Amino acid sequence: MISAYLLNPGRKINLADLVAENLQEEMAEENKKGQLGLEIETQEELAKKNCRVADYIFKLKQIHKEEIEKISQEQIKNGNMEKNTLGEVFAQVEMPLAKILARMELNGIKLNPLIFQGISQTITERIIKLEENIYALSGESFNISSPKQLSEVLFEKMKLPANNLKKGKSGVISTASAELEKISGEHKIVEKIEEYRELSKLKNTYLDSLPLMIDRNSRLHTTFNQAVTATGRLSSSEPNLQNIPIRTDLGQLLRTAFVTKDGWKLVSADYSQIDLRVVAHASNDKKMIELFHKGEDIHRATAAEINKIPLSQVTKKIRQTAKELNFGVIYGMGTFGFAARAGISKDDARKFIDAYFEKFQGVADYTREIKEFAKKNGFVETEIGRRRYLPEINSSNFQLQSMAERMAINMPIQGLAADIMKIAMINIYEEFKNNPDVKMLLQIHDEIILEVKEEIASEVAKKIKTILENAYPLRVPLATNVKIGDNWGEI
Repeated sequence: MISAYLLNPGRKINLADLVAENLQEEMAEENKKGQLGLEIETQEELAKKNCRVADYIFKLKQIHKEEIEKISQEQIKNGNMEKNTLGEVFAQVEMPLAKILARMELNGIKLNPLIFQGISQTITERIIKLEENIYALSGESFNISSPKQLSEVLFEKMKLPANNLKKGKSGVISTASAELEKISGEHKIVEKIEEYRELSKLKNTYLDSLPLMIDRNSRLHTTFNQAVTATGRLSSSEPNLQNIPIRTDLGQLLRTAFVTKDGWKLVSADYSQIDLRVVAHASNDKKMIELFHKGEDIHRATAAEINKIPLSQVTKKIRQTAKELNFGVIYGMGTFGFAARAGISKDDARKFIDAYFEKFQGVADYTREIKEFAKKNGFVETEIGRRRYLPEINSSNFQLQSMAERMAINMPIQGLAADIMKIAMINIYEEFKNNPDVKMLLQIHDEIILEVKEEIASEVAKKIKTILENAYPLRVPLATNVKIGDNWGEI
């Protein structure tokens, strides 16, 4: 699965499809059914089936090995000495990481169900009050979770403006969060609806379900998906712990329920602005590199540069606009997207983007060159050799081509950032693999969380910081925030 993923990370991977495409064989087979519709297989049938699967995997391994080697030779032939090869990504990053992730899944993280119960009760009370407020503001009771009913109340009864809002196939005006955000200032009911949705999702997705998923030791075991995201980042599922809100008070409160064993501490190490540091490195932008070496707040510094004002005059609002712009560059965001994200006009958005690329010429050159490379070759690569194919990059469909261009800009940045974290995880494992008092538990975005015996927590935290900050050589320093606490909310 990992080799297939590296060869084409933009597609969903399953064994049956790989067998059909590469071996021209059909995996599907008829199984005997019992009276309840359950599959019945004898021991002999099961053994034969498993042997066939093992044979398929062996044959696919040989095919994928040759394909990876072919691409690796092509990368070497191209002569870019800053790159490693896809073969090294497979052998030195992804395969070593697989056993580490398996160990992390087995370790799990301890959950305190009592804290969850208390939070759930508080949230339920707030949801009930919000329902009452929404009904009072609208003048009637209705199903807030029904898009159709909500649309009728907001736009037919309350007559909220809907000229700039999208409509569904049935002609019903959309009440998606992105659409409601456009009219957030029109009536306070919109804010109440968004809060209601946030709390309901928090309750249904986490508060009510996670306590049911713990084992007899009160530990929760997520699944890390190594072969899913096209950029190389990890994801998690069953449960998805990467979507727990981090910036809200409720999200922080929720994290306090993730605790540690008596006599142990949680240690968190979080890369600081790693995506932007990779942008500075990949683009070799002199101004951005200088700012990182000075240890500047990159968003305040960017705001000062593009607005041509001293750092002392950068307000919170101006900094936020610059932050949206910095991250917008990573995602290939255009004028319309930036205007919507920053809450400014399209004209102002265009002026900001022009000023940004004027100040950070290296970044402007990078975005142009990477799109040209993608159009010429049909793919982009990270510095260490991870590749993503972009078949739509030369599409006659403007929207498909624009989407592919955004992917072309984003993938080498997010991909290298992801690989730096993976390399750091491998190095942490190698450092502590024989120490039973240090256990890796979670990897969430740019953060790694470990469970460590209390008496060695400070020493281990220092080592982890050193490992993360020296995982990969960039033109700018890697920076990490390392914290120690009794629960996830503290770190």
